[in-house]
Amino acid sequence: MTPSMAVSKLRSPLQTPLLKRGDVWVKPELWQWTHSVKYRMVHAKVQQALEHGRINGRTTLAEVTSGSTGAALAYVGRLLGVPVEIHAYSSITPKKRVQIEDSGAHLVLHPSSVPVGKLLKELQARMSPGRYWHLGQFDRQSTMASYEGLAIELVAQLREQGAVPRAFICPVGTGGLIQGVGVILRKAFPGILIVAVEPQTHASIDGTRNTELHHFGKNDPYDRGFPDRVVRVERPEKALSIGDVIMGESASAALALACLELGPTVVVAPD
Repeated sequence: MTPSMAVSKLRSPLQTPLLKRGDVWVKPELWQWTHSVKYRMVHAKVQQALEHGRINGRTTLAEVTSGSTGAALAYVGRLLGVPVEIHAYSSITPKKRVQIEDSGAHLVLHPSSVPVGKLLKELQARMSPGRYWHLGQFDRQSTMASYEGLAIELVAQLREQGAVPRAFICPVGTGGLIQGVGVILRKAFPGILIVAVEPQTHASIDGTRNTELHHFGKNDPYDRGFPDRVVRVERPEKALSIGDVIMGESASAALALACLELGPTVVVAPD
């Protein structure tokens, strides 16, 4: 299988719509192929690896993830017909577990007491050209770059609707999304306020993290100095919606904040 043949098996990310609710514009990535924005990141990284010959028909795609990244990588592996190995914590949600396993990936569960850094080191030690390929969602620069297409698409849609947002609100998971999109929004709309949404210390919101409690220091993909403001919120009591589009947990948390009179605001809803 040549690189071009392999790339042709991938499904390009869907162009999701830009919805409006009052002064808030929301881009619902739950309409993406695997129902989350992570498909864009996985697609970009896998396509690049295929084009450079780092993945072939015998390569195992691997990553440490308990969420949407794992579901997206498993789906891409099925499209390509190559094995996928996902390392996750035993606390993984039943929904994500089913999504990953239904795509045929090998799911390896670990106790939550094992640090993510240790799992990553063990996985990276097994990497070898042609046999194992590591997605690298925790690499800052490549993960940020993977969202460039989304950012360009979003800016075009905002301009088409005559929108000039004063704020960009985004949940923080690995941090690639808010940084990758935020960099381009700052260029397109000078002065825009970048607001990071994180869970409170005692709260848990699917797909997000409190970066005061969970951060790898200098090796973390997320620069805590990037956003203009960090707002830590409670877990949403219910899913919010725009019309008949029901948001996921992290998206609902971001949308609830956006509706608090911040003026014209844009939200990328990850799930």
